[in-house]
Amino acid sequence: MEQLGEVEVIIQGEEERNAPHCPHGPAVLFQATCRGEKSGKRFYACSACRDRKDCSFFQWEKEKVSEERLHAREEQNRLKRPSFSHSEYCLRFREFVSLPLDQRRFCVDCQLLLLPAEQSAHASHTALSDDITVARLRRPSLLLRALENKKSNAQYLFADRSCHFLLDVFSGLGYQKVLCIGTPRLHELINIRRTEDKTNSMRSLLLDIDFSLDIPSFTHRTSSVIITCLIITSLTERKQWTFSRTSCRRKMGVK
Repeated sequence: MEQLGEVEVIIQGEEERNAPHCPHGPAVLFQATCRGEKSGKRFYACSACRDRKDCSFFQWEKEKVSEERLHAREEQNRLKRPSFSHSEYCLRFREFVSLPLDQRRFCVDCQLLLLPAEQSAHASHTALSDDITVARLRRPSLLLRALENKKSNAQYLFADRSCHFLLDVFSGLGYQKVLCIGTPRLHELINIRRTEDKTNSMRSLLLDIDFSLDIPSFTHRTSSVIITCLIITSLTERKQWTFSRTSCRRKMGVK
C-alpha cells in the first residue's frame, strides 16, 4: 500500500456556498495526493482542525446525506456554538459595563461576563470580582483562558514589550492596516493606541478561531490580531499587499 504524501485543498467557486458545515464553520474540500499525483476521492473535512480527535467531521464530496443525519449534524453544531448570538453578546456587554464596579463578575470556568441574575447559577464556579474595569475589558487576552492546541487554534500571546516594539516598527515603516492571525494581544494594543492617540490611523483585523474573541462584548468591535502571516498595507502603497515575514524583514533592513 502506497503512503500518501500530502492532502491538497481544492479551491472551489460558487459551489463553496453549498459546502457542509461542522461546528467550526463551512468545511473545506480536500484530495489526497501521492508523489504529486492526485489519488482517491475528494472529501470534506474541518477547515480548522487537522486532528480528527478535535473535530471528527468527514463527508465524501458526492455523498448523499440523509435528512435524519443532517438534522443530527445541525443539532451537534448548535450545541457546540456560543450560548448567545452576536447581537445578544453586544446587549449583554452594554448592560455589564453599566453595572457598578462591585457588582461585576467574570466566571473563569465558563469564560463569561455574568449579569446579576446569573451570578447565583455560577456560585460554585471560580469567579473574578476585583477591578473588572472597562480598561481591563479592552485587554481580553489578559482575562480569557488561552487556547493552546497547536493543531487547531494555538495563539501567540506576546509580552507587551514585544507588542510595542512591533507597533513602533510598523508605524516607522508607515503601515496603516495590519492583519493579525492568532495574536489577540497585538490587536488589542493597536486599538488601544488608536483610542489614546487620535492622530494614529493604524487599524487591525483579528483572525482567530476563538469564539470568545469574536464577541464584541469584550472587544467593542469585531476585529482581530497579527503575526505569523503578515498582510500589511503601507501608506505609500495602499494597493500593494505584503504577504510574508521575509518581505517585511527585507523592508526593515534585516537579512
